Amino acid sequence: MKATFFLGLFVAPITAILLVEAFELGPSLSGWGYVVGATLASAGLLTKPWRQRRGLTRVGLGLMALVAVARLVFARGNGLDTLHLPGDGHRLVNRLVSERDGTLVAMKLLLFTGQLPRSDAREALPALQGAFDRLDAAEGAFATPAIATWLGLQSRESFDTVAIPPERSTASDVAFVSLHGFTGNFAVYCWQLSRAAGAISALTVCPSVGPKGDWWSPQGEQTLDRTLQWLARRGIRRVYLSGLSNGGVGASVLAERVSRSGLELRGLVLISGTSPHAPPPRVPVLLVQGRNDSMMPARLMRDYARQAGPRATYFEVDSGHFALLDRYQECERAIASWLRAQERIRKS
Repeated sequence: MKATFFLGLFVAPITAILLVEAFELGPSLSGWGYVVGATLASAGLLTKPWRQRRGLTRVGLGLMALVAVARLVFARGNGLDTLHLPGDGHRLVNRLVSERDGTLVAMKLLLFTGQLPRSDAREALPALQGAFDRLDAAEGAFATPAIATWLGLQSRESFDTVAIPPERSTASDVAFVSLHGFTGNFAVYCWQLSRAAGAISALTVCPSVGPKGDWWSPQGEQTLDRTLQWLARRGIRRVYLSGLSNGGVGASVLAERVSRSGLELRGLVLISGTSPHAPPPRVPVLLVQGRNDSMMPARLMRDYARQAGPRATYFEVDSGHFALLDRYQECERAIASWLRAQERIRKS
């Protein structure tokens, strides 16, 4: 009984913090279920005598188990699909927790501990909440690759990929491939980019390499190669390669791998990130950048644009590193407009 009580002393503060954050951040329905279940279980562990109140703990644990089962069954999304490549399977573990809940708590923690510069992230948290509101309304419950990423399950032989078909169900041979940044792959960013890629009826695909977003590593290179091979088997012939933050760095240095795969590289879309060591692009490139970005300074993107010359289109917004979040409408319009222009050039 003492061991159980001490377990309650350890768990209760964590549960209390999560309960407070839940009221502030606005979690998903499943997130509320987990928090309420954990609160009941903690209360049961701390209540004396525990043997007479163990039913409270059982109710809390039962509620958490019920939420987990419900997510395993129903977290499928409406169009958004989180696939386990190189096959077309799914990891059930990716359905257990709502991406909204884990991501909002993680960003709040990063802001609190100073891991994110305030100058870059002052509007990021409410913007992220708004993005999840839009995503949840469109997709409902869905699986997130972030869980498998933080469990260390992503590898060059076995990785998760978010795939989002265009809203218009017309046959298309073009894909928009986006490489994620530091902290891992999140469906919310992929979904936002899919709204722009839908302007050319492109399949949006966002593979996962791991929490570092180190696409220039051997694992990153081979993950991109296997993603391109998977697309070719699906009938894709043309690709726009994109990257966000570290993913932008990766896309700028890995662009030639698309052509080596046998697919046609139509253009690059680099968002808040590029490598100063990347060779000048051989295809049109759109650079989307926050003017006040201190994590990936705007001068790097401007330098890359100058090297690219007439192939480059540079788009800058009044934001920090999270421009795709807090200036999402401007960024989506810029990307969609650029993609449409490239397709008109191809057909002319």
